[in-house]
Amino acid sequence: MLEFGSNLGMPHTKAVENGLFELRVKGKEGIARAFYCTQVGKRIVMLHVFVKKTQKTPKKELKLAMKRMNEVLHHES
Repeated sequence: MLEFGSNLGMPHTKAVENGLFELRVKGKEGIARAFYCTQVGKRIVMLHVFVKKTQKTPKKELKLAMKRMNEVLHHES
């Protein structure tokens, strides 16, 4: 992300909704997801990371990331 920016495209990143993005990572522990957003000046803010246990992203994980993104963006203004 430092070299290529926040939008690496599939299969590495995916736009989720309203400025929230998902970084898709595989590791020894399993498949992880990191939610992030971008701010003015190309700043990338990691909001929430979790290891996936199911095929679909749990709503509580998405809700937490959205809440944190709103806090970050409102604090910036």
